[in-house]
Parts: sequence; C-alpha cells; structure tokens
Amino acid sequence: MLVDTNIFLEVLLQQNKSEQCKKFLREVLERKKLAFISSFTIDSIILSMTRYNIKNERIRAFIFSLSKYKGLKIYPVSIKDRINALELMEKYSLDYEDSITLQSALSLKCAQIISFDKHFDKVSLIERKEP
Repeated sequence: MLVDTNIFLEVLLQQNKSEQCKKFLREVLERKKLAFISSFTIDSIILSMTRYNIKNERIRAFIFSLSKYKGLKIYPVSIKDRINALELMEKYSLDYEDSITLQSALSLKCAQIISFDKHFDKVSLIERKEP
C-alpha cells in the first residue's frame, strides 16, 4: 500500500481525522503494517508545512521521524514515473500530485492507496482505502 500526503498532514496539522491517521501510522511505525511513501509525497508534505508557517525545526523532526518507521519504505520517483503521470492526468482527469501518487503506487504494484482523496475512486487500477 502507498500512503498519500493527506494521511501525514492530518496528523502534522492536527486536522479532523488526525486520531484515525495516528492509529494507522503507529501500526506502520511498529511494522504491524507495511507501506510505501514516495519521495514526491515527502516533498509535498514539506511544502504544505512551509505554507502553514511550520518552523524548520518541526519540519526537520518530521523528516527524521520517517527513518524510524519500521514498516515504511521510501519510493524514489523516477523521470519515467513523472512522464507516465502526465498520461494518467489525461486519462483520469487527475491533477499532477494525484497522478504522480497513482503512478508511484502502480510502479510499486501496490493494490491500495491509503488516502482521503476521493479522486482515486474513479481509477479502476487501484483501490483507495481510508486508514
């Protein structure tokens, strides 16, 4: 399974579904669940944190925390993924961020994307699940 940006942001920005996401992420942290996150998703999270004026110290702590997740692997997005994502944008009417997330999941042969983003529901290639 591939974890989408919004799962981490729910926790980091203390949003409505943060407790649900904390529980899921704790299971990944403890390796009760195995998951992937893309390098692009990490950058998207960092960009969102800077837009919310979160201090660099807290951003650093987030980046460092990723290395402690026993069940999480980072997928490095390739140039080929980026090109393929452009095709997915057209085919499924997704924005680039969703398309690169979808392409990362497809490259990893993931059966699921963990996300609150309902745009993924129109993609028959993968199942969207909430944490």
